[in-house]
Amino acid sequence: MNMDIVNYLSNIYGYDTPIFLKDVRIGRKSKSAIREEFYRATKEGRLTREKNGIYYLKSNKEFGNVITFEEILDSKFIHSDCAPGFEQLFVSGYYSGLSFVNQIGISQQVPAILEVTSNNTSSKKRYFVVGKRVAVIRKSRTEITFQNYKMLQFLDMFHFVTMNEVKRYRKLIREYIQNNHLSKYQFQQYIKFYGTDTIKKIVEGGIIDAFVE
Repeated sequence: MNMDIVNYLSNIYGYDTPIFLKDVRIGRKSKSAIREEFYRATKEGRLTREKNGIYYLKSNKEFGNVITFEEILDSKFIHSDCAPGFEQLFVSGYYSGLSFVNQIGISQQVPAILEVTSNNTSSKKRYFVVGKRVAVIRKSRTEITFQNYKMLQFLDMFHFVTMNEVKRYRKLIREYIQNNHLSKYQFQQYIKFYGTDTIKKIVEGGIIDAFVE
C-alpha cells in the first residue's frame, strides 16, 4: 500500500515537487486514510515531509534537492494543479508588488516578503508562512489565465510605483510592453478592473501608446 501511494504521487507530481497533503485526492479514500499512508511512507523514508502539511518525493540524486520557499509558492499559488513540464500553460497566479517591480528592473531592492496574486485564495489579502519565510497572498481582481497573467501583473505594478518612478523608468516600461507583446486589446479589456490612479500613471507617464496592435 505504501508503494502504491508513492507510485501514485510520483506519477502525478514527479520528484522534488511540493505536495500539499490537504489537496491530495485518491479515489474514494478518506482524508484520514490518506494521512495514514503519508505517515507510513514518510516513516519508511519513501516520502519526505517538509513542514505544515507539505511533502515531496526526493529524487535519486546523491544528495537530493531541498524544496525552496519559492517552489512551494509556485506549486500552491502560481502553477497549481499542473503536471510537471506544463507549468507555462497552466497559470493561476503571478508575483506582484515589489517582487515584480524588482524583476522588471525599476527597483533594485530585494523584497524581504514576497507578494503573489492568485486565484487560489478566498481572502483579499493573507499571509502564507513556511518556517521563517513569509509571503503576502492577494486575491486576483479577475480570473488569472495563461492568456492574461502578464497584462494583469503589469497593471498591478502601478499600485506600487509612483508617478515619478513611471516617468523616470518610462523607457524601461515601454520596452517591457514591447518585449512581452502587451496588446491594446488586452489593455482595454482589463483596465476596467483598476482604478483611475492606474490609468493616470499610464497616460500621464507617457506609456499609453506603447501597447502593441
